[in-house]
Amino acid sequence: MTSLLERSSRGTRLGPSRAAAARTDARIPSRFPAGAAALSADGASSTAAPGARAVVLWHGEREGALRSLAADHVSAAGAELRDAGRTASGPIAPGLGGQADQSLQGPGEPAPALHLCPAEALLTADHLPAPAGQLIAVADAPIAEGIWRRALSAQVRAVCRLPEDSAALLALLSGALRAGEGARVIGVAGGCGGAGASSFAARLAGAAGRLGPVALIDADPLGGGLELLVEAPPAAGARWEDLAGIDTADGALLREGLPRVDGVHLLTAGAGAPPRALDLDRALGALARVPGHVIADLSPDLVGPALPHLDELLIVLPARDHAVRAAWRRLGSWRPPAGVARLVLRGRGPVSADEAREDLRLPVAGVFRDSPASHVPLLDVRRGRADALCRRLLEAGL
Repeated sequence: MTSLLERSSRGTRLGPSRAAAARTDARIPSRFPAGAAALSADGASSTAAPGARAVVLWHGEREGALRSLAADHVSAAGAELRDAGRTASGPIAPGLGGQADQSLQGPGEPAPALHLCPAEALLTADHLPAPAGQLIAVADAPIAEGIWRRALSAQVRAVCRLPEDSAALLALLSGALRAGEGARVIGVAGGCGGAGASSFAARLAGAAGRLGPVALIDADPLGGGLELLVEAPPAAGARWEDLAGIDTADGALLREGLPRVDGVHLLTAGAGAPPRALDLDRALGALARVPGHVIADLSPDLVGPALPHLDELLIVLPARDHAVRAAWRRLGSWRPPAGVARLVLRGRGPVSADEAREDLRLPVAGVFRDSPASHVPLLDVRRGRADALCRRLLEAGL
């Protein structure tokens, strides 16, 4: 990884406004102090004793091939799979919830980070044993359509078939078990073509840079390049082509090896090879372990590979009927976990926020008006419009 700090950037054309205003960045002090209280998966402060091993609760039979598979994945993620006190033959019982699970939590032990259950149990359960977004269903056989429908309506975080979805399950477990020690990873994608997702991602990264370290990732292989959008001056640093040997332990080194523009660490392809799904998985896996923010500008094809790493997916779309229909189709292929995706409505149009929320069955994070075409993200920061919305979202913790 030493080579990341030695790479020279490829030449980048500057627009006149950036060329005239190029400046040296001052280091922004982090607001993530060492020794800060760890956070549990639901954002509450953890009272776990130092060194306590994270717990994932299993709601299903206490023995069997599926439980063994689940236990292997939980162990690989650095946690312990513990039975939630159910009978060996019983399905998830009605009325299940906090009381039975809390009884398994000893003094100084962390609260359960996630809950796992057999996918088939979703069809027989009246009430699920975890809050929305905290339950993952697993299966070792093809998953019936009824299970998918039940999982969607119950806001199950994910349904994973093992071993085919092993990588996705590991990513979900690792993300939940980070317990607030790593970055907040936010994906930004367009609900339709030309939605303005790249500009919004850049403005979101600029707002995040005022709170602490932030990396902005260009994960749109067919886009024009974020370095051109923000009119970045030439700078030495790593590009996508330099990430072949990176692993999850290299997050801090990777971020420091990226070129900086207005306080934002920028990962782009430049004139080199665009990112692949494997490249994106490696980069997000590494950067997610370092405190701060990671903002990923995602093409439609790379939303799926990014989802296991995301804390939030913001879908930008114009306030028009064709954009809502396009977003509906894209959501059908992405299938984001419950509670992860929200809408950001751009500009004025015939579709209101309430109508978009009802049509797409997703909450609306905010609405903003278009900035003038001459305004450059990161360079031209305004009090209103997209910049103001980005500040509000980040200050509210998204």
